[in-house]
Amino acid sequence: MADLFTPIQVAGRQIANRIVMAPAPSGLAGTDGFCHGALTSFYERRAQAGVGLIIGEPMLIYAPPTPIPHLGIWHDCFLPGLRRLVAAAHAFGSRIAFLLEAPAIAQIPTTLVDDYVQAAWRALATGADGVFISIADDGMLTRLVSPSRATDNGIGPVVNERILPVLTVLEQMRHLFGRRLWIGLRMPAAELIPNGLSHQDARLIARRAVAAGAQLLDVTLTRYTADVARFPGWTLPLVAGIRRIANEAVVIGSGQLSDPWLADAAVQDGSVDLVMLCTALRCMPEWPKLAKRLLLPVSVR
Repeated sequence: MADLFTPIQVAGRQIANRIVMAPAPSGLAGTDGFCHGALTSFYERRAQAGVGLIIGEPMLIYAPPTPIPHLGIWHDCFLPGLRRLVAAAHAFGSRIAFLLEAPAIAQIPTTLVDDYVQAAWRALATGADGVFISIADDGMLTRLVSPSRATDNGIGPVVNERILPVLTVLEQMRHLFGRRLWIGLRMPAAELIPNGLSHQDARLIARRAVAAGAQLLDVTLTRYTADVARFPGWTLPLVAGIRRIANEAVVIGSGQLSDPWLADAAVQDGSVDLVMLCTALRCMPEWPKLAKRLLLPVSVR
């Protein structure tokens, strides 16, 4: 039976354990889009502590419409800094993937799919292990997929049609990169808001995404109303529902899983393959070492 510190194979490459760092902004990016030393050190510290997979904060695939703190990957000039970031993670045995994001603008770029593919090529050139695209945050793909973000007053295409651009991106990446680069999708388990995606919608999206080439699914809950009760492990039943329908992919789950025993149990009972942590790793970079001391006998550490 797998546990929190059991290695896992993804497309021929091993992740040392089941701990994933969430793609949350570090607060260290500048408006120039470059990966500076302080940001590299931020991720390096988590890698040194034993995080199995780092998913970097969003990297923009084209320039934002207004100056904002961000990491950029829309031009080759960003590659040297990103290579140093990847090397820092790999030096301590961590895997690292980039979250590629298209900032939401008024008009859908005609080059959207090509922009994602070009960004993935650059990720490969840095030595990154994989890339994720997201329909769970605030980017262009999310606005295309989520009925709650639509501008058509709810009378636009159904989810089956809304996800076509996402599937096109996944298919092209899978065709071009094969086993050289992990392809992942960050997606909601549901949107617990009026007119949001249902859990059944999410299951449909997961099934089609895996068929299109997604090897990893980061299943999260980022949109919910204030009256939704939240407690440690609150998202796990919904994440497990996605895992059951898309078990060919490696499923990452999150949701207040900072208790090491709870995180370990989520892996052992099959709710998730990997456990994603956000606040815990931000506030306590040494969390993986602490969890290992608590969970593993001295002879195994």
